[in-house]
Formats: sequence, structure tokens, C-alpha cells
Amino acid sequence: MNNVNIPKRAYHHGNLREALVTAGMRALADHGIDGISLRDVARRAGVTPPAVYRHFQDKDQLVDAIAAECMERLYATIADEAAKASEHPLARFRHAGIAHVKFAAAHPEHFRVIGIPGLRQRLSAENRARLDEMERQQRAEIAAAQAAGLIADMPIDDLLLAANALVHGLAAKIVSGELGEVSPARAAKLAIAVTGVIGVGFIPRDTPLQDPMQPQLKRKR
Repeated sequence: MNNVNIPKRAYHHGNLREALVTAGMRALADHGIDGISLRDVARRAGVTPPAVYRHFQDKDQLVDAIAAECMERLYATIADEAAKASEHPLARFRHAGIAHVKFAAAHPEHFRVIGIPGLRQRLSAENRARLDEMERQQRAEIAAAQAAGLIADMPIDDLLLAANALVHGLAAKIVSGELGEVSPARAAKLAIAVTGVIGVGFIPRDTPLQDPMQPQLKRKR
């Protein structure tokens, strides 16, 4: 009987925790939360199963760490994009969507994992509170903009669903490779374009509207 030996380097991994989170992220994307196993994650990371327990007591701890890693990268992208937004509520709303597209283009594996059903429930109380606060603030800004006549008076849930579906759809197309090679600059340009469409709408107007985020854009005749 042949024995399959794991190379000795597996026992001296330079950054084992980071390697396990990365391997776990790929396992989650392939099998979902219910299908992931520490043995599979260990195999992907090139270590023995007992080595995993140096950092994670069980599968739940590993999934929690993966969720936290994904959210931290998303928060950082959103914060960076928010710093570029003007005070106009529609612009701020659009920049949040642009951040999600840029996040997906820069971190495709993280984007895939965030979309796994049930992952949000695995976030720590602190991360759930941060996410809830972001959503609360976004809703408050939309409500204030509606009161000022800057955003259409439609149910906020409908607006958020439409915007999220549009942004997520674009991000998924980028990550799947459907749009070909997409650089960070092109991802941002595409996000500005699609959020501009939903911001202006399809209904024709007597006076052409200029997208403030694309000053060079002119209406075709």
C-alpha cells in the first residue's frame, strides 16, 4: 500500500491562518456553508487536518473568520469610495453601488462568498451591527432626499432592491468573465454608467439630463 506523504513544508506554513482562510473561502464558494469541511480546507492549504486546529476549534470558527475577512475588505472599499462622493444624496447612493462593483472586480473570491446564503448570519455581533448601521444610514439619506424632492417618491424597499439587483448583476458579470478582462478603471466606469441609468431612469424628458459623474457624456440624437 502506498502512503501519500504531505511535504514537510506543510508543517511550517509561513502564515497558516491566512492560508486556511483563503482555502476556506474557496471551499465555501464550491460547497456552501453546509458542505465545507476542515479536512478539505486542510488539503487545499497543503497541511494536515490537525494543523487546522491550531487556529480554529471547529468549522464554525473558520466560517466566522472568512465572513469577517470578506466584510472588512468590503467596508474598506465602501469607505474609500464614500470619501469621493459629494453631499448630494443620489451621488452618495450611487457611490455605495460603485464600491460594491469595484470590490467584486478586485476581490472576486470574496464577492462570491459574500453572496452565499446564510453567511450574513455568521457575522460577529460587531460586524452585523456595522452592516445594519450602514443600511440604516442609507435608508435615512434616501428618505431625506425624497422629502427634498431629489429622489422619486417610491417605496424605499423597492428602490434598494432595484439598485442592489442592478449592481450585483453587473458585479456578477464581471466576476464570471462575461464582460471579458475588466481592469479596476473599467469596473469603475461600468459602475458609473449603470448607476447613472438607474438614477436618471428610462422615461424620456423634455430637457436632457446631464450625469454629474460623467460630464463628458452627451445625449445621442
